[in-house]
This record gives sequence, structure tokens and C-alpha cells, in this order.
Amino acid sequence: MEFRRVGIVWNPSKRVGFDVARELKELLDEYDISVTTGITLAHALGAPELSEGSFEDCDLLMVLGGDGTILSALDHALPKDIPVLGINLGRMGFLTEVDPVDLRRDVVDVLEGRYTLDERLTMTIQGEDEKNTFALNEIIVTRSTPHVRILSLEIEVNGILVDRISGDGLIVASATGSTAYSLSAGGPIIRPGLGCFVITPICPHTMNARPVVVSSDDLITIRVLDDRGGAHAVLDGRKCVDVKPSQPGITISRSNLKARFIRLHDRNYFSLLRDKLSEWTH
Repeated sequence: MEFRRVGIVWNPSKRVGFDVARELKELLDEYDISVTTGITLAHALGAPELSEGSFEDCDLLMVLGGDGTILSALDHALPKDIPVLGINLGRMGFLTEVDPVDLRRDVVDVLEGRYTLDERLTMTIQGEDEKNTFALNEIIVTRSTPHVRILSLEIEVNGILVDRISGDGLIVASATGSTAYSLSAGGPIIRPGLGCFVITPICPHTMNARPVVVSSDDLITIRVLDDRGGAHAVLDGRKCVDVKPSQPGITISRSNLKARFIRLHDRNYFSLLRDKLSEWTH
């Protein structure tokens, strides 16, 4: 794939990011590739004209930050099927591919076509515009008010009752998101690429409420059983959809949109998992 225009998405809260962005811009100039950035980075680089384009016009997004920055960048990438290259400026960086110390070597490999594409499924809430309401990691149903109250929910899969739970809420995670909030709540680790969702209760008040793994082709319906303040669905920690007892609930399904990530290294997933998780335990 030939890249004619590359977008650089920058997380300005990462101090090291500006130097990496400047080096990346210089490298893309060497290959005569047009660059688009956000307005903050464009002015920081002394080239405000870089912000005049649109990320949606790019052939590739290079994202400087951690997994949170990548999740935000997907708002531009997924609707236009733009591949993403993550350059890790965070700590965990499960979705990233490049370390800043290897920037020149790895970016040259990408620009010269030495890479593979890693496709990940996403999920959506039926009845919503999936281009604006999708999640790569998880959809969390939790309280919509600051009051500490038990939330009672009913879960169905393909119209069949699975469980009724009371607690702090519920997580529906993809295989990609199984190492995020779901893992912290006691859910299983699922190898990326498996076509499944894991339904994980958050602090349930019954001992028999346990995570359930279902196919990504299944329809997961969640209803609120009490009306004390209501609840909302939070998609990848960024977007909210109200869930009210007066409505039938929400139904979560596989989205038609896929996230595509540039991969350069033949990584052993479980070795990567051990390395990333150990960063938080030392």
C-alpha cells in the first residue's frame, strides 16, 4: 500500500511526544509524504498549515501516545478504514507497535511496505450510529449518577436469559479488551483474534455471578431492573448511551467496522502479555 498522506495524532500530555513528532515529520518529509496534524501539534512544529487537512483524508494514522490515545484516534480511522500505527509513549501500550528508540527503523519499514495488518473486531449498540458509537475494548453498563447504589441488571443472549445480577455494573468486552477493565474485574484473558465477547459482572453481590464467554455473532441484551437513578453504557471510557428501565434496554452486537493496526514484529502474544502486565507489578 502506498502512503501519500499520513496523519500524526499526538497526545500533548506526553512530554516526550513533541520530539518524537518532530522526528517523525522530518522522516516523512524525506519520503515526500504529505502530513496532517491537529492544530496544537501544527503550531508546536511551527507549521500551522499542517492542520488545514483532515485526518479522514489520510492513508495512514501514526498515533503518538498510549492505548487511550489510539482509542481516540479510531474515531477518525474506523469510518474511513484507515490503518493505525501506534508509537508507544505510555506505559502499557497493548495496541502500540513502535518504541521511540526504534522510530526511524520501524517507520522506514512501514513506508517501504514491510509490514502486516492486524484486524480487530469492534462492537456497537443496536439502534445507534455505529460510525459514532463503537467500542474496540468494552462497553460498560454502570450507574449514571454519583450515588452509591446497587445496580440490578438482566442479561440475555439471543433472547435467552443468562442471569440477573446486582452489583456495580457489567462489562461486555471483546478479546482485545479482555486485558483491560474486564481483567481487573476478574474476567479471563482471551487471545486477540478470537471471535468472542466476555460478559463480566463488576463486584456482584452473589457468589454465582461469574464471567461468561459468548460468540461475537451473538446478540447481548442488557436491561435495568430498578429505576433508582438509572444507568448508562460507556463505550471505551469515552462515549455514553443512556439505559433506562422504561426502555427495552440495550443490545450489543458486533459492529461492521474493523480496527486495522500496522504490525512489524512477529510478537509472541503471551510473552508480550507477561512483559506488559509485569510493568505494573514492579
